[in-house]
Amino acid sequence: MKRILVPIGISNNATKTLAYAVDLAADFGATVYVADAYPPAPAPATSMANVKGILAEKSFNRLREIVAQVTDKGVPIQIVQQATSDLLETVKQLHKKIGLDLIVVAPLSNNSNEEVFLGPVAGSMIKRTAIPVWVIPSTRTYSPPKKFLLAYKRGTLASANMLAALQQFQSQYKSTVHGLLVKTPGHQAEEGRIAPEIQTISETLTTTVNATIYQGVLEHFQSIAPDVLCVFRRKRGFFEKLWEPDVVLKKDFYCSVPLLVLKNN
Repeated sequence: MKRILVPIGISNNATKTLAYAVDLAADFGATVYVADAYPPAPAPATSMANVKGILAEKSFNRLREIVAQVTDKGVPIQIVQQATSDLLETVKQLHKKIGLDLIVVAPLSNNSNEEVFLGPVAGSMIKRTAIPVWVIPSTRTYSPPKKFLLAYKRGTLASANMLAALQQFQSQYKSTVHGLLVKTPGHQAEEGRIAPEIQTISETLTTTVNATIYQGVLEHFQSIAPDVLCVFRRKRGFFEKLWEPDVVLKKDFYCSVPLLVLKNN
């Protein structure tokens, strides 16, 4: 866990999100990279040649002001110079260049809609990148995670790398992982096979029957009382369908603790 990206939005919680990521990075000796979640749009072709540069400088200065408000705790913080207004493309290029280990993002990049749990920035980072994503609720402050709830409907893994981020957290914080297999309608026998890697990291393994994974999580959330909810983003399944539009409403899904989304890499 050496390279952590933080897309900074325009909400009042932007500084808090960055401070959380810095605390996390300090534990791992990692570098934090900061990108503007709302970079300036490209200047019209008819505008002055230096307009684009002025807008880019304005974006850079805004990020620099936010960084200045955060105690770095010895953590290197680098502002990503974005050559394009497409945040997703910037993230993919950066990942290809240096290999990002984690994206830390707030559920919403602005405070405009109380009905939304995940806004388009967090949603796109989850759906459209191959990088694990750590979503921080606006009400949470940093504390070392001691207990993870790993919820899934299929116990098989496309790759052992899917667990890499969770394994690093478990090793760093001496955390416990509690596995929750949720059998949903149409459950196939092969889906109930638990990969050896999941069995190895899990202190407990629970099986439940529910209409959706989310309902299974709700049923067992209080009894397990996790510090972090961990789920897989696979090519198919409840969470994949949930995140198809990039925006997730609170009525469909809500998490009061940090959410770690592992990818099918």
